Amino acid sequence: MYRHFWDVLLTGVAIIVPVVITLYLAQLAIGLVREALSPLILFVQHFGIVYRFQQIGVISLLIELDVYYLLVEFLAEFFALIILFAVVMVVGSVGHNRYGEQIIDVIDLTIASIPGVGTVYKSFRRMGDVMLDSETENFQDIKLVRCLGEEMYVLGFETSVAPMSVENSADNDDMVAMFIPMAPNPVTGGFLTYVPRDDVLDIEMTVEDGVRTILTSGVATGKNADNVQLGLSDIQNVARVDQLQDTLRIERDEESN
Repeated sequence: MYRHFWDVLLTGVAIIVPVVITLYLAQLAIGLVREALSPLILFVQHFGIVYRFQQIGVISLLIELDVYYLLVEFLAEFFALIILFAVVMVVGSVGHNRYGEQIIDVIDLTIASIPGVGTVYKSFRRMGDVMLDSETENFQDIKLVRCLGEEMYVLGFETSVAPMSVENSADNDDMVAMFIPMAPNPVTGGFLTYVPRDDVLDIEMTVEDGVRTILTSGVATGKNADNVQLGLSDIQNVARVDQLQDTLRIERDEESN
């Protein structure tokens, strides 16, 4: 009972906290844009636009109706949102450009080098990268990797070709980057390894089957694979071994009924 209450509480916190942070950051961004619009308001007043509205009685009417300040606040929020959206689109367009990526890399390096601020910035930057790279194409293939001798193999995900600097240091011009996950939860740990291609073997297994095998510590393999319905989406839901066991127990109960 206590564990269930605690799990429900943590789940609620995990859902609410990102939403609250997002709303807070959005409100902060809108506030910054509104402050940046202050010179524009002075510009409008300088050219007598506000005075002209006063002459035709529009502002006086709005004040009498007690909606003038509400309207000004609404327009300020509206234009702040429009400008913020435009800024985001411009930054996104720059980020899609080759030269723009170089500029962003310089900005990232500059901000990341600031003590304190850099740590927070890098954390949010990683979150953004995960959102952009959330597709499963980052795991190109699942492979068998030879390790600790000729008779032992581990499951690994091929992520990319090894950098030239790694190949030069290892004196091997044909290496691949492999992510070796830890069972039963690949989210909590794993190893990034650079392996000679000769030690990487093909296996007739999909990425989803590989993830399911790792999540179940080898239980969901062969004939037992159909009895446990776990896929890539379960990686985000399985955070501890006891949660994995509860998931498997539910699956077995459903099959027995």
